Amino acid sequence: MGTYYKHKKKESVDVPYSFRCEQCMKDSGTLKATISGMEAEMNSNFKSLNDKNQKKLDEIAHKYLVREVKEVYQNATEKQIYAKAFKDECPYCHKPQTWAISGAKDDMFGTPIVCVILGIIIGAGCYFFSGVENNLAIALGAAGICLVLAVGSLILNIIKIQNKKKQTATVTQKNVPVIEWDAVDYILGEN
Repeated sequence: MGTYYKHKKKESVDVPYSFRCEQCMKDSGTLKATISGMEAEMNSNFKSLNDKNQKKLDEIAHKYLVREVKEVYQNATEKQIYAKAFKDECPYCHKPQTWAISGAKDDMFGTPIVCVILGIIIGAGCYFFSGVENNLAIALGAAGICLVLAVGSLILNIIKIQNKKKQTATVTQKNVPVIEWDAVDYILGEN
């Protein structure tokens, strides 16, 4: 059996932004949010890729970045949901901002869903491929552990959101970040 190598590439881009703190009213100054696309992967029998395959890997990684930037842009401009890349902690008073709550809510179910899917896969794998007498019990146990992790993760996310809401409850003036999208115009203009 031959060996093969995994070649990976991930692209990211920095987007400048700033905000006026809702707590101390100071301007944050220019901050940078790093938006990253999914990691592109290509298998090969060789340690290094030839020019054609390297170009293809680069194109896939760039396509993933374009997709992510466009999604973050659309969420921010149309839905006022700001990705976690836009950190909301004030550099002066270190308090959170109300505009970041929407991003936390949007991302609340990500890890729990992954845990549930992982539990189903592990449970099915244990049931069908374990080869022991108690394979149903092992499968249910493995799936149960993943389900407990999913519920725990969901509860932790809810607690984080509630804490952020509590910390921003006294805010009288709600602001939104000023994001300099022109820094990624070349990406937003791509198909």
